[in-house]
Amino acid sequence: MALAQQPDTTRHQLRTVEVFGKPAEVYAAGSRVVQLDSSYLSTYASGSLAEALMARTPIYFKSYGVSGISTVAFRGTNASQTAVLWNGLNISSPTLGLTDFSTLPLSSFGDVSVQYGPAGATHGSGAIGGAVLLNSPKYNRRGFGAEIQAEAGSFGRYAGSGSIKYGKGKLQAVTGLYYKQAANNFKYKDLTGFRKPEVRQKNAAVEQYGLTQDFNWQVSENTKLALHSWYTFADREVQPAMGSASNNDQQKDENLRLMAALEHNSRWGQTAVKAAYFNDYLHYNKTGAVSEADVNTYQVLAEQSYTYSNRWSLRGGVNLQHFSAANDGYAGTASDNRASVFALLRYDPTSALKLSLNLRQAFVEGYNPKPTPALGFNWKFYNDNKNQLSIKGNMSGSYRVPTLNDRFWLGAGNPDLKPEQGWSYESGLHHLLILGNTLLLETELTGYYMLVDDWIQWMPDGSGPWRPVNLLKVNAKGIEASTKATATVGKTKIGATLGYTYTSSEQAEVYEGSGDKGKQLMYVPRHKAVLGADASCKGWTLLGNLNYTGLRYTSNSESTYLNSFILLDVALSKRLQLHKHALVLTLKSDNVTNAEYQTMAYHAMPPRGYTFSLRFIIP
Repeated sequence: MALAQQPDTTRHQLRTVEVFGKPAEVYAAGSRVVQLDSSYLSTYASGSLAEALMARTPIYFKSYGVSGISTVAFRGTNASQTAVLWNGLNISSPTLGLTDFSTLPLSSFGDVSVQYGPAGATHGSGAIGGAVLLNSPKYNRRGFGAEIQAEAGSFGRYAGSGSIKYGKGKLQAVTGLYYKQAANNFKYKDLTGFRKPEVRQKNAAVEQYGLTQDFNWQVSENTKLALHSWYTFADREVQPAMGSASNNDQQKDENLRLMAALEHNSRWGQTAVKAAYFNDYLHYNKTGAVSEADVNTYQVLAEQSYTYSNRWSLRGGVNLQHFSAANDGYAGTASDNRASVFALLRYDPTSALKLSLNLRQAFVEGYNPKPTPALGFNWKFYNDNKNQLSIKGNMSGSYRVPTLNDRFWLGAGNPDLKPEQGWSYESGLHHLLILGNTLLLETELTGYYMLVDDWIQWMPDGSGPWRPVNLLKVNAKGIEASTKATATVGKTKIGATLGYTYTSSEQAEVYEGSGDKGKQLMYVPRHKAVLGADASCKGWTLLGNLNYTGLRYTSNSESTYLNSFILLDVALSKRLQLHKHALVLTLKSDNVTNAEYQTMAYHAMPPRGYTFSLRFIIP
């Protein structure tokens, strides 16, 4: 019987099909993985990754003003306990152990995903609080395609980006360019001055530009070769804190990332080999005193995956890393060799039950990290034509090896440091509601408990100089709730996302000094929430982002704090169809309510601002 010929087809609904591509989705049963929607990424393409994640996820970012570094914190951890991967390889700085998200433009990526919670078994060192997964853009069509975007905005902001795409036969190529500059000469209230006078921000200008080049070549039916390159440059004036004497401090960051990836399918499964070279250069000029760091990273990742009858999949591999760093703070050139072996198993005993079991063992010169396992499950215990209910759970380990600065900084490096070790337990519920083609509602609630031991922190020793020590054991627990809705009302399409996190991150033990046991860690808000919404009709699109950040303590003793704040951003776009091409006009306003706020103490953030952009699309 052809059901399509029946008068009422709404009662016949196809089952949900899940398509997996990245290890975070395949081998992380029980974990929470979120992907940023493509419409938002295209509208804010000239912005940084930090701006996008702040607007669409309840993750807390610390920014040292508009021109300073911007770092992320997951589940009450710090910036160095977040892994950032580009096409599967870690790009976090081996000297600092973190990534500056303000130097990562959205226009460089094809998709952006976020994995919450420990992921040491799948992503290696540093994935204690979570991981951010970035992938290069792809082009799956024939012929030429292009996009060009230009924008101008408040406080001397000008930006432009463009991409050219080409596909023919077995070859696809994508070239991307971007440029941004901003004077950041806004006015703000100086909280340190008498009666809080209004002053104009100085020494906060920014200039950034970069290039991406991606090639994908289907060598044969079973073999594919990909080449990825990514260059970024940032020249920033270092914004002084309120009340500080005027300075001319300046920082330049230059990053080159090259990668070759080979995939081959055979009766033994899929073989994948990736080889990469990264160069990270930093030049810091502080009132005439110059500091430089030049770091070379070499990585090789080899994996073998085998899938049998859509019931189970096994992936095993080895990851090799070599770091070589020349730094003014070192006695000479510092180097480090690391390796890890891993095995990832996904098993679906039934269509409703999904299991994963992962294990990684790292080998590091001078250190002995413990094995990091992960065990998770997803069980869809209720499913009808409209509702799907699932319960999930995950238990996982994680670790972080001390950075090169921790080990080799002249007069402070500590060779006796232990790797940080973390354990996490989480569980949650997932609900999916489908009402034909009119409404899709997805809701998720997660609770977690995490313990991180041998937490590394720089502190003054008895004679005064600062040095890194395994200072703390930290206990973090919390709740994460999210809802995503998509609806169609007539010719209008509506989408909304809501996210909330409650985070308690406290010192459980202090190994040196009296410490502040039972106190919330610095710059960890207990409450964080975001609301994003968009509506499209007849070529018009309205987007809004509401962001709430709760009170944050600026000391581990909870004696000083920053007030909570709410930010509202709005964008209105109009798409004009020009034959086969399209022109998109967008007017954006950031901080619509003109809120006064800080993410780091005494570093001013901009008031209400406006941006107008034009985007020309050749499909």
